Amino acid sequence: MRIVVIGLILGVLGVAIALLFGGAEPLQVGLLGVGIAMLIIGGDVLVRGAVAIADRLGVPAIIIGLTVVAFGTSAPELALNIAAAIKGNDELSFGNIIGSNIANIGLILGLSAMVLPLKVNNSVVKRELPLMLIATVLTASLAVFPFDSGEWNHGVLSRIDGVILLAGFVVTMLMIFWSARNPAASGGPEIEAEIAELREAAKRQPVWRGIIFVLLGLAALVAGGRVSEGAATSIAAAMGMSDEMIGLTVVAIATSLPELATSLAAIRRGQVDIAVGNVVGSNLFNLLLVLGVTSVIAPVDVPGGGYAALSIMLVLSFLLVPMSMTFGRTVSRLEGLTLLVVYLGYMAWTVNDALSASGA
Repeated sequence: MRIVVIGLILGVLGVAIALLFGGAEPLQVGLLGVGIAMLIIGGDVLVRGAVAIADRLGVPAIIIGLTVVAFGTSAPELALNIAAAIKGNDELSFGNIIGSNIANIGLILGLSAMVLPLKVNNSVVKRELPLMLIATVLTASLAVFPFDSGEWNHGVLSRIDGVILLAGFVVTMLMIFWSARNPAASGGPEIEAEIAELREAAKRQPVWRGIIFVLLGLAALVAGGRVSEGAATSIAAAMGMSDEMIGLTVVAIATSLPELATSLAAIRRGQVDIAVGNVVGSNLFNLLLVLGVTSVIAPVDVPGGGYAALSIMLVLSFLLVPMSMTFGRTVSRLEGLTLLVVYLGYMAWTVNDALSASGA
């Protein structure tokens, strides 16, 4: 329900700005708000429908948590990037994926840890975090030294690179499923708690209703992806800024709202060990699945500021290692402040650089 509320707020704000100011640019702002609202609501509806179907079919909670729920938080990025890839807008694709991962760690984990220190689950330290680091290094390496059609081609994530990322996603899922057979190692009780609300609601729904939810969610994601992509491109052009810039800032933050809502809700329930795993899992999905699918559809060029974004993503990702293993495996408030300062500093530098380049 909280995701739906956030989505509706975004949509209403976007439309209000459009009606208040009028003109082409405010209208595009309104459309962007509506499109992102559709993405967020569509992802939430899709998850609820999928959980209802899986629960009725007797799928274990651990599998639901590791797949359906994790995929749902990355669904907005996936829908938007498929729409952008089809239209050849690789700058927006790159900015949204890398920007979302940066926002997940710097903004979401930073804010969450400042609200309440975050306990890091044992399985996250031993399994998900190392996998995320491998995926992050792999993505950066492919972006710098991609190999396509027998020639080294710097600055492009090719279709072959996309296949490599998707293969990494399949291997990652197999490893997680294998580990999930041991509840003690997989953090089963915490994941069970995370999806308890969804499963309780699912028990009251027949399978046919779950199927309708899935179809409605997919429809909202497809429509929201197309609307958001078009609006973001128009806004960037009107402001004299690159699509990458819009993707790294406004769109990345907006499509990361499901992770923020999930993390803050978990903290409110006292389940502080869910927040870190939620972000790490989302980043894994973004890099291996979302970027993999996007690159397979159409090669993704690394834009001008892409290497700086990749560097910040690497820095924030590796900062999580000592933070997750110190203070009794807890991300403290000071560490959360550190993540937030790095994120805000990078955003300030990025915006200033973009404005300087546009002559503003």
